[in-house]
Amino acid sequence: MTSTPTLPPSALQPYANARILLFSNAIPGVLDSERTGRFVFEGFLKRLRGISSKENAPGLDTGDFTYEGYLTRGTVLPLTPSQPWDWLAADISWSTSGIRPVSATTPALLTPCFGSVWLGPLSELRTPGLLPSPTRGQLGAFSVTEFGGLYGAGGIGSLTQPLLGERVQAALKPNRVAVVGSGDSLNVLAERHGTTVTTLRSLNPTITARPSDQLPLGSWLFLPKRRAAANADTSTTALPAGFYTPETLATYLGVSLSTIYSWNSSGYGPPFVKLGNLVRYTYEEVELWLARQLELSRG
Repeated sequence: MTSTPTLPPSALQPYANARILLFSNAIPGVLDSERTGRFVFEGFLKRLRGISSKENAPGLDTGDFTYEGYLTRGTVLPLTPSQPWDWLAADISWSTSGIRPVSATTPALLTPCFGSVWLGPLSELRTPGLLPSPTRGQLGAFSVTEFGGLYGAGGIGSLTQPLLGERVQAALKPNRVAVVGSGDSLNVLAERHGTTVTTLRSLNPTITARPSDQLPLGSWLFLPKRRAAANADTSTTALPAGFYTPETLATYLGVSLSTIYSWNSSGYGPPFVKLGNLVRYTYEEVELWLARQLELSRG
């Protein structure tokens, strides 16, 4: 059995301002591969800067905010949560101080890794775990790009890391976590946030509900980056609910209009129907086609 080094309490623990939930994956760095571990940390973080459209990079999107700081304590949680906000409970039993926990049954947490963060006064946390008032902190998705850094764990790092904790570099992604309200289903959330049911399932693999089923009230899920809407021609006749035009489908899928027309000619892409001289795609057929592409991409 792998043992975790015993460290003194982090000198930064009294100043910790973040509760962080992170997932490990079967294929490290492949965030949509099977989840193999669930880790919770507290940390001392400071914001660095916002990311502009010219600074996009792996793990960084326009509108993100970069953070750096130190882990102050952590532990491994059961892979299946006891309730949606168990990671925000006040009375968590911590297993390590300042570093990532390691065990024989849970793979190590490696970067890049993804999860969520609550930034705010940790005195606001309660048991059982509940999401504090949004006026007291900020909930967002959290993408960690590096653990350690600067000195690492050896050399001078062997002096600084036990005192400060393991260094972390990450990006906070605002508006990428949704709290489920009354009437919210996968269909409703996909339409509200300009995405697809297939995409929501890929980001939230534990959701097994049918697209039209009410999701557990008060639970939460990850959202994808929202694409900017293309300029629409408001002079055209309104489209009946349940259909895409080639233009709106191209915007929805993030491809060019010429790509959509090429797919139509070659027999690739979602099935379409002809309404006189008009080409239309039903929401259902587009979702089924996307689901098939996701299955094929996973082998």
